[in-house]
Amino acid sequence: MDPFLQAITSFPTVPLTVLLGVVVGYWIFALVTGAAFDGGDAMAGGVKAVGDATSGAIKGAGEAVAGALKGTVEAVAGDHDADLGDVAEAGLLGTLGLGKVPITITLSVIALVAWTVSTLTTLILEPANILFQSALLLISLVGGLLGAAVLLRPLGKALDQSKPARRRDSLGQICTITSGRVDGSFGTAQVDDGAAGLNVHVICPKTNTLKKGDRAILVDFDSSRDTYEIEPVDWLMPQEIEALNDPARAAQIISGRVRRR
Repeated sequence: MDPFLQAITSFPTVPLTVLLGVVVGYWIFALVTGAAFDGGDAMAGGVKAVGDATSGAIKGAGEAVAGALKGTVEAVAGDHDADLGDVAEAGLLGTLGLGKVPITITLSVIALVAWTVSTLTTLILEPANILFQSALLLISLVGGLLGAAVLLRPLGKALDQSKPARRRDSLGQICTITSGRVDGSFGTAQVDDGAAGLNVHVICPKTNTLKKGDRAILVDFDSSRDTYEIEPVDWLMPQEIEALNDPARAAQIISGRVRRR
């Protein structure tokens, strides 16, 4: 068999070959149909399957790193209450500066870099020992993360600077909760910006029953955390809800709410 084909279809590269196949299939679908899956659920499902299959093989080589990778993947694939971008920003990807980049692009670059590292090192070193192969897979995954961090960091900075709407000029607007809960440290919501909608981080320090689909009002903005403080719409008086249609009166309502906190 051709050495290259043998390298990509045998351990330790074959899990990454499967993962790369999922990535390529996702982008082919997106290009052909002109649409992408919501939040990359299909890709995330493939990543989770490969991650679960791989984690057992590399457990002995590095449980700590493997656990972190698996935790990130499972959060992306299974947490339907949290926005995927929020998972990325809060986890390992956020630490590496990849939290601002769309998760589908991040996972694609990680898969490509990891597959390339594994394939090249397998061709050069020809590892035969299972422990050596497992260590090589772990190194390739870490290399994929670090490589993606280097390649995508400029894109993350550019995307972060292109969000002027996520500022105090959005205060007084109504948002729709997209997470399963909102408390003093976590929550996500979508604000109608006249286009696809603006996904934002939100918190509500007060005890509340906010859940996915509920409406709330943006009452303050913390620029250091890029997070809005919100209050449920049903906490407003009827005349206050009506006044939200007038930007000047809405600003007065927000100021009053802030002073009473």
